[in-house]
Amino acid sequence: MPGKGLQSLARSILPRPVGRAIRQAAAAGRRLTLERKLPAAEDRFLVAYENYWSNGVVPAEAEQLLHLATWSSGGVLPGAAARSHGRPFDPDRFTAFPDELLRGIDPETAADAVESDGYYVAPARLPSDVLDDILYRLEAGPARPRGDGLGPVPNGRPGPDAPTWWMDPSEAIESTAVRRLLAERRLAEVGGRYLGVEPLIMSVVLWKSFAWRVADSNSAQQFHFDNDRAAFVKMFVYLTDVGLDNGPHTYVARSHREKPKQLLHGGRLTDEAVARHYPRSDWRVITGDRGTVFFADTQGFHKGGQVSSGERAMFQINLATDRFGITEPPIGSPQDALCELGPLVATAPRYFAELYREPTAPP
Repeated sequence: MPGKGLQSLARSILPRPVGRAIRQAAAAGRRLTLERKLPAAEDRFLVAYENYWSNGVVPAEAEQLLHLATWSSGGVLPGAAARSHGRPFDPDRFTAFPDELLRGIDPETAADAVESDGYYVAPARLPSDVLDDILYRLEAGPARPRGDGLGPVPNGRPGPDAPTWWMDPSEAIESTAVRRLLAERRLAEVGGRYLGVEPLIMSVVLWKSFAWRVADSNSAQQFHFDNDRAAFVKMFVYLTDVGLDNGPHTYVARSHREKPKQLLHGGRLTDEAVARHYPRSDWRVITGDRGTVFFADTQGFHKGGQVSSGERAMFQINLATDRFGITEPPIGSPQDALCELGPLVATAPRYFAELYREPTAPP
């Protein structure tokens, strides 16, 4: 897209303060444009969402409709709509799934904790061979560099010349351990019990962050809330030891339900802005050894802390109620599913529909 090319060129030739001022002015203009649409936001979302459940087609403007409905309603409308439309969760639909890597997690306990506080840290860690397999895949590349004002850095193996490197899901799923985790029965059960409806896998995310001079907005190292789908929950895995200096995930407890509209414009938020509404005593900094697993509803305010020394590698699986929201390109068709997943994709096609999609996928 020409506009993006010009933005990249500007980042590479303009002094950082000038470039930052231009980006801030552009963001303020976009915010003002969106604010003018707020009075009609809830009605427009409900009409589009009803149509989606009728015809299975995600409209091109779904992401913006979802954002505006969230903003206008203080964060409550999309989730309520999702739970009223989805098919009730039935754990028996997943009895054929393996139960190996997440046996230390009780799905009901995890779902109740996320419902109450917005997050849940599992008591048991994943084994080293699983972590090694995923980390080996990430470090082999190719991954995509990301960072504020980052100059031209080519895709490749993650390194300290960019704050964060992201791997495409089609590359991440080549890890045997990634596929094993996607097939875990208790993953589906946590998602289904928390969401209250039959879940689907929205996406897989694999990334690595390095020590950088400042917190990087492009790497989600400032407070924000996610607005990926109407309702969702995410499982995170630390692939490296994460202490206070390695950019631990910080979550504002109980911020996943109704929220102050002043914070819902969609831009990054300073610590001070969040502290005006949520006491710092409610900010949960999640540190842990490699293999630490936690779940979070990231519609609550959160950030990945700045990596001030060392590095941090993470893996994430996102579960949602439906496909209305951001567009996630599929890895392939159901016939392309790799051997460990093939039988499960056949028995639970909707659960895997965002990864392996038929031309007409169910809502």
